[in-house]
Amino acid sequence: MKRIIILLIIPLLLIWGCEKKETNQKIEEKKQTIETEEIKPDYEDKNQTPIGIYQLNGNTLNKLSTIHKTPVVEEDLGIFQIYPSQEENISLDSSFADSYFNHWQEYKKDTNLKVGFNLKFHLNKGEDVSYNIFSPNDCMNRWEHLMNYLYDDYANKGKGFYSHIENNEYNENTLFTAIKIQSSYQVDEIDSKILLTVFTYDTEDDFDESGEYRGNSSYTMTICLEGREC
Repeated sequence: MKRIIILLIIPLLLIWGCEKKETNQKIEEKKQTIETEEIKPDYEDKNQTPIGIYQLNGNTLNKLSTIHKTPVVEEDLGIFQIYPSQEENISLDSSFADSYFNHWQEYKKDTNLKVGFNLKFHLNKGEDVSYNIFSPNDCMNRWEHLMNYLYDDYANKGKGFYSHIENNEYNENTLFTAIKIQSSYQVDEIDSKILLTVFTYDTEDDFDESGEYRGNSSYTMTICLEGREC
């Protein structure tokens, strides 16, 4: 009798063991799927446009990394040309405006690609400042510390002198080719280096919840102010 019972129990144990193994396997597979979904990024930037900050000397663009300046109220910290490249030195075979426009079209193509800027610095009262510039209106941010001006060389091609872009002149065809930064009346409150970043973007997804750029296409240079740690 005992032998019969044992013979009956063994198949049940084998079936139960197989079912348990299959259940554990399914649980593990589901766990792995969940973990994969959790680490899967919700943002992916396919924009690989090179971009850099340069100084124009004659017909040559020299990429800037770090510059040193003495801040004087209402005097320039610099006029910085931008260009869709990461090369250290670029010899232009035509005017800067034409070279910029033609090269930009290679990357812009049918996308809605735009250029923006970010400025970062620290104030002696303990505040970390970071703000983006997407249009002339944004140049008014932190006007008491830095005065910023945007330029479109292509729109002013051939002119001997032209001014910065006003907001009523800004439109979807505007090309930011340069940014000028001046010291303002409270520049002495800045007790750190200034980080100037240029970036390209096409949607709001290129920025995180705090407004920081998170895409692939950017370049940062440093402006060291006299008397500040850099």
